[in-house]
Amino acid sequence: MVSAEVLKQFGLFKKLPDSQLDKIAVLCQERTFDRGAVCFMQGKPATELHLCRSGKVDLVVQLRDPWNMEVTVHTAGPGEVFGWSALVEPRIYTASARCAEKTDEIYIRGSDLLDLLEKDSRLGHTVMQNLSAVVSSRLTETRQKLAIEIANTKRTEW
Repeated sequence: MVSAEVLKQFGLFKKLPDSQLDKIAVLCQERTFDRGAVCFMQGKPATELHLCRSGKVDLVVQLRDPWNMEVTVHTAGPGEVFGWSALVEPRIYTASARCAEKTDEIYIRGSDLLDLLEKDSRLGHTVMQNLSAVVSSRLTETRQKLAIEIANTKRTEW
């Protein structure tokens, strides 16, 4: 079972007291993925929030027309959240998640966590505030990585 102490390792849950972390811990499940395993696919319904406990997970964006390529926009490591789309409308994964190495994760059904956040507005406010910081940093990182990849692709076409 996941404890409040374990959840304290994740930035998504910073500033939460043990009493609130205990409520989240009840919703948590654990599993292990082998290297190369796909946790979820871009464009599919986002049903689970993922927390990397150990290992590394590449977040890969598929760029279709005109580039037809995939770009690793972030590699999640221990203490990081991925699959945050399970908490944000329209609840569709914006990238695919592929394990770069054997990975232990904690996962939470997005609908269960959203129910809890709605019932406890203080908890909901803090988690969503922390989540918005994650989304903002990932958006910045994604823009930078995509710009580099597209620029490199254009250079090789010349």
